[in-house]
Amino acid sequence: MGELLINDDEAKRLINLIKSVVDKHNKVLDENSQGEVRLIGSGNNSFILNYRYTQRSKVIHLREAKYNYTLLRINLNNNFHKNSDGSKIFGNRINIFSEEEYHAKGDGRTHYKCHSLPFSNISNSGDFINTFEEFLEYSKVQNPSKVNFVIQGSLFD
Repeated sequence: MGELLINDDEAKRLINLIKSVVDKHNKVLDENSQGEVRLIGSGNNSFILNYRYTQRSKVIHLREAKYNYTLLRINLNNNFHKNSDGSKIFGNRINIFSEEEYHAKGDGRTHYKCHSLPFSNISNSGDFINTFEEFLEYSKVQNPSKVNFVIQGSLFD
């Protein structure tokens, strides 16, 4: 098992770094949408914000671009994540970078610990747009209006 190339302090610093959306992103979400939003922070720190929107699952995923580590990931679905201590976190949840979890899990890839929503300012609404806005605020994105989602009308039926 290799060593992580960042630690918890660096991950927290990256999460709390003020970030900006690079390009305007307007998207109509249909029953199977996914995409990527590029972010930049001070010191030319680059980030990738992926999203996936389906009827069954909604995901918001922030990675740092240098080593491609997950910093934060929200899953809005009925699945679960099993932490190294054996606890299963069911339903809407957030994964947060964790050195301790990486070493405890010992699988050489899982470098985040899962927590149930609500967490900090992120509610457990299950509403993708609301959760996305809360996620941007939590991850210190200063110009969230550059990302605009509209959910296709037929998905409300």
